[in-house]
Amino acid sequence: IAALSILITAPLGAWAIPTFAPKLLSQDPVDPTKVTVASHTLLLAAVDTSSLATHVLTKVADLARRSNGEVIVLHVITTSNQPEVKQLQNQTKRLLLDIRHQFITVTGSIPKEIVRIAQEHQVTDIVIGKRGHQPWQQVLVGSVSQAVLETSPIPVILVEEVERTSEASHH
Repeated sequence: IAALSILITAPLGAWAIPTFAPKLLSQDPVDPTKVTVASHTLLLAAVDTSSLATHVLTKVADLARRSNGEVIVLHVITTSNQPEVKQLQNQTKRLLLDIRHQFITVTGSIPKEIVRIAQEHQVTDIVIGKRGHQPWQQVLVGSVSQAVLETSPIPVILVEEVERTSEASHH
């Protein structure tokens, strides 16, 4: 009986090993588009009521679309500029039309509030505008991005305002 079972299983084993072993031993190459990341992408876009807000919102929309993430748009109110804030809310709705987002306004120290809200909501990145290097532009806004960079434990993505005129003259 032992000889009989060897006669039956040996050919089966001889066929099975080359057929199944490579499948069991080899791993499929990792497809980066199929890898699911356990963490959820939540971006914080800190905006003021200047033209730089458009650049920040456009950038955060692009990042959110690529990562299938959500966005928190934060505006720290420094003066009572209700019409400008309303305009900013409408612009946010327009630019983030296809993205899950919420618009938050708070009062207080701009850099502190940005970092506080980012930590409170456990965002993955902070997206903030950075002014150009012209000395006559508001030095204050540049120092806001600097202060956030220095105090935030969360990665910060800086968006610079692109000068349209200088860009067009190069082409």
